[in-house]
Amino acid sequence: MNLQRPNGNDATRSTNRSKSIVPCSGLCSRCLDGCRGNCEVFKATYRGRELIYPGPFGDVTAGGDKDYPVDYSHLNIQGYAQGAEGLPAGVEAGPDTARFPIVDTETEYGWDKKVKMTVPVFTGALGSTEIARKNWEHFAVGAAISGVTIVCGENVCGIDPALELSE
Repeated sequence: MNLQRPNGNDATRSTNRSKSIVPCSGLCSRCLDGCRGNCEVFKATYRGRELIYPGPFGDVTAGGDKDYPVDYSHLNIQGYAQGAEGLPAGVEAGPDTARFPIVDTETEYGWDKKVKMTVPVFTGALGSTEIARKNWEHFAVGAAISGVTIVCGENVCGIDPALELSE
């Protein structure tokens, strides 16, 4: 079962002529010989490997569009909280004391040098794209202002030759 809509996507600047798509191939169910449409198959016959990556490469963030038959939005977890942990010493758990402003969410990470965090929030990893290189400072400033940790992706050194690492 293919849960994507292949051969027609904004990231590859391609569209299907028809809204009726064959799930296993992504071709229009009324695909015509000689069609002058703009699906990925049509574009690939003229533009070849330019369609391997979404374009313009390095300037677009693209993910896999999926239409799952069941996802988390279909679930409702009906539960309730019982008890309280993390309250300051000497404070008894109750409806007037177990409130979210009182909860301690402080944590830390690191091996030799610990980084303390008031709230354990991290950004998504910035990988090996031109978007990461061009916007690294903006992401870093936003993370610093927000008090969260910015995560460096797996190949940022390959995309940013001016990268400076510090200890």
